[in-house]
Amino acid sequence: MKRDGTPPLQIKAHREGFILAPDAGASFSAIRSCLEHRLDDAGDFFQGSDMVLDLGRRPFAADEIVQLRELLEGKAQVRLVEVWLGPELDGLLSWASRGLGIPLRRTAVAEKEDEAPRPVVVRHTCRSGTRIESPADCFIQGDVNPGAEVIAAGDIWIFGVLRGVAHAGAGGDRSACVRALSIQPNQIRIADLVAVPPKGEPSSARRFEMAEVREGRIQVITL
Repeated sequence: MKRDGTPPLQIKAHREGFILAPDAGASFSAIRSCLEHRLDDAGDFFQGSDMVLDLGRRPFAADEIVQLRELLEGKAQVRLVEVWLGPELDGLLSWASRGLGIPLRRTAVAEKEDEAPRPVVVRHTCRSGTRIESPADCFIQGDVNPGAEVIAAGDIWIFGVLRGVAHAGAGGDRSACVRALSIQPNQIRIADLVAVPPKGEPSSARRFEMAEVREGRIQVITL
């Protein structure tokens, strides 16, 4: 984690999987360590998915991409299917498509073809034992009971009471948030941050509450 709170990499939702986007100024050891932590932290959220490595302005050596691919495959059976290059790196990594069997694509072309993934909509209460996963935002039309878990790469909207576990920004997006009519969770997570409710009387206001990251920690406000 950099001093300004920026993580060494972000994992973003993509129409066919996820995008792994390293920070241009981060060291490879920090990027690799962060990725390993995210995969461990996410459980089976990324299990069996496809992932694109978006280099942007961050050049990688061949062995570094091999290490990331092996980590993805070994930890979560994630397939590294493509490498995106920024204009500054175009033509510098032709070995990727030949030696590693990973197709290359220029970032400008990739962004033009990219489509936002679809949110998941659940039209019932999530009872104990339920696990909901979304590659984008997630909308729950009901309560999330204790023992239920909702995980989303984007925001989570609960049109009811949150009493279970909610994890927004599961790919590392700290700008994600959780909204519910009442937030009384067993645990709430945004990206790599975790919070548990304070002891005391739960909120009784039937107005939307929102959990978001402020000053490096999760805070709940009433809208």
